Amino acid sequence: MHYCAEQFENDNSTISNLLKALKRTMAGEYSRELSIKISAGQRRLVSMGYWQGGNAPFGMMRQIVDQNGRPKCPLRFGEWKSVSTDRVVLIPGAKTEVRTVRLAYDLYTKQGKDRHEIAEVLNARKVFRGTTPWTVQKLQRLFQDPTYKGAYAYGKHTCRFHKWRAVPADQWLIREHSFPGIVSERQWNQARDRIRMEVKPLVDSEMLEGLRRLWKRKGRLNSTLINAARDIPSVQAYHNHFGGINEAYRLIGYPLPKDYSYVEAIRLSRRLRREVCNRVCEEIQAVGGTAERLHVPGVLLLNQSVTVKVFICKGWVRPGLNTIWRLLLGKSAVADIVIVARLNPPEPSILDYFVVPAFAQMRGALNVLAKDNDAFLDIYRCDDLRPFINAFRRVSLGSAAA
Repeated sequence: MHYCAEQFENDNSTISNLLKALKRTMAGEYSRELSIKISAGQRRLVSMGYWQGGNAPFGMMRQIVDQNGRPKCPLRFGEWKSVSTDRVVLIPGAKTEVRTVRLAYDLYTKQGKDRHEIAEVLNARKVFRGTTPWTVQKLQRLFQDPTYKGAYAYGKHTCRFHKWRAVPADQWLIREHSFPGIVSERQWNQARDRIRMEVKPLVDSEMLEGLRRLWKRKGRLNSTLINAARDIPSVQAYHNHFGGINEAYRLIGYPLPKDYSYVEAIRLSRRLRREVCNRVCEEIQAVGGTAERLHVPGVLLLNQSVTVKVFICKGWVRPGLNTIWRLLLGKSAVADIVIVARLNPPEPSILDYFVVPAFAQMRGALNVLAKDNDAFLDIYRCDDLRPFINAFRRVSLGSAAA
C-alpha cells in the first residue's frame, strides 16, 4: 500500500511504522468522538419526539414537519427530507394497514385468540408488511412495539462493526406520546402483558419432551412438522439450545437418516474458533489492550489497529504414516496476522499454534508435521498464545522510560 496523502513512505522502516500507527490511532479517536456527538444529537431529537431514520413500522408512515412543528408532506418509501431544519414524525399510514393492526389487537385482547389463529385471519386478508405472510414471530413484534400506542422507543439495538446486538429494555430511551397512536395505551398494555406470559424462557427438558410427543403423534420428525406444531418451539429454537436439530434428535433417540459426521466436524471447528477468539479477546483486555470481534467470522481487531484472522486446522491422519496438517494461508493476506490452531487428532483439543504475520509473505497451502518441520516454519510455531498476547500489552510512557 502506498500513502499519497501522508508525508511518509510505507517502507516498513521504524519511522514509517510509528507514523502509521500514530495516524491510525488519531483516525480512530476522531471517529470515536464523532460517533459520541452524533449519538448525543440523535438522542436529543428523540426526546423531542422526532423519528430518527429507518422505515416506519407497519401501519405507520413518515411525515415531514418544519422547524415550528407544522406538518408538510408525507414521505414515501425510500424518500428523504431535503431541508436540514425539517424533522420527521410518524403518523397513521394507509387505512387498510391501520385496520389490520387494530383487528390484530382486537382479536388478541378482546376475543382471546392465539397468534396462530390471528395469523390465519390476517393472511386471508392478504395485507402484509412487504410480501411475506404473517407469522407468530411477526405478531409478537407487533404486540410489543410501543409505536402503536404513540410512544417512541429508541436505542433497542446497537451496531458495531456491522454486528447488531440487542440492548436491555431498561436502557432504551422512551418518549411517551410522540406520535398519534393506532390503539389505546390500555389495549397495548393488555397485549404486552399477554405476550410476556406466553413468551417464557425455554427449558431443555421440556423442549425434548415436546419433541418426543410430536414423534409419537406423527410417527416421524422433520423441520416442517416441527415448525407447524403449535405445542413445541421452532427448529431455530432447537438449534439455539442444542447446537442443531440433529443433536436434539440424538438426545431423544430418533434415528438419523444420514451420516452427519461432516456437519459435526464443521460445527466443532466453528466452536473451537469461537473459543480461541474469545480467549484472545479476554486475555488481551486483561493486559490492558483492546479487542473487538468484527462481523467476519474469526476476525478480530486488536488495539484498534491490528486485524487478526483465526483458523482451525484439522489433521490428516494416515495409517502407518505421520499426521499432516495443511495450513491454508490463501493467495493474498486476509489480515495483518493469521493464527492457525492445529487440532490434535483424534481428540478435539488444540495441539499448538502458528502465528504468521502478513509481512512474512507466506502464501498458499503449506503441509506441516507434528515436529521436525523446516526452520522457516518453526519460527512461527508456539505452544500457546502467551507471547502473542503480551505483544499487545499497553504500558504508560513513564513506566516504559523507567
